[in-house]
Amino acid sequence: HAFRDYFQMSKTMSKNCVDRFNRKMIEIYHAEYLRPPTPEDLKNIVALHKSVHRGIDGMFGSLDCMHTYWKNCPYAFQGSFKGKEKKASIVLEAVSDYHLWFWHSSYGYAGTLNDINMMNLSPLLNGFLDGDFEVREAESSPFNIGSEDFSKLFLLVDGIYPRYSRFVKAIKEPITHNEKKFTSYQESARKDIEQAFGVLQAMWQCVKRPILLMDTQKIADMVAACLILHNMCVSD
Repeated sequence: HAFRDYFQMSKTMSKNCVDRFNRKMIEIYHAEYLRPPTPEDLKNIVALHKSVHRGIDGMFGSLDCMHTYWKNCPYAFQGSFKGKEKKASIVLEAVSDYHLWFWHSSYGYAGTLNDINMMNLSPLLNGFLDGDFEVREAESSPFNIGSEDFSKLFLLVDGIYPRYSRFVKAIKEPITHNEKKFTSYQESARKDIEQAFGVLQAMWQCVKRPILLMDTQKIADMVAACLILHNMCVSD
């Protein structure tokens, strides 16, 4: 609506212009601003997190999911997309670093799926399993924490994720001083992804507000364009 009012366009023409803008943004900038991390990128990410998170080595980022609410979801799709919030939603899975750059994003999961189901369908998990990520992290590992050596970079996740070797979760009921200290550190460091989602929604209101589009491809293009613009702002 703001785009239409500012340029004094008809409703149809303004929608077509926004759709073309989203597609061109993806065509031109996807390879630069939504790329998977290179070996050099991973070295810089690990060094960044080591400097800001009390010298902890080997951290790739924080992983979580965000729901985008689909107001005009077709009735036939609502059984698949209407989750526990009783609203139809499409889910974005993403990995963010301390600077709020999205190093992984996968969009299009139905709102009825939980984080574990989405993880099983995620290209991120496939990259861990087929060895592609191990090739990228070769220059960043092995690393040492305390007196133990590790060969795999790790992600901070919440309690619903499975106990994979790359996932570091908080302790559900910490008892000892060390357990409480670790849980406090994990929960504070994992706020990176929550802040990234918050900034994304604050800057690009179309991601936060109920989505009025009906075409799933146009919705995916809109979210991808917002992610690219977000990473552009982080880079600048």
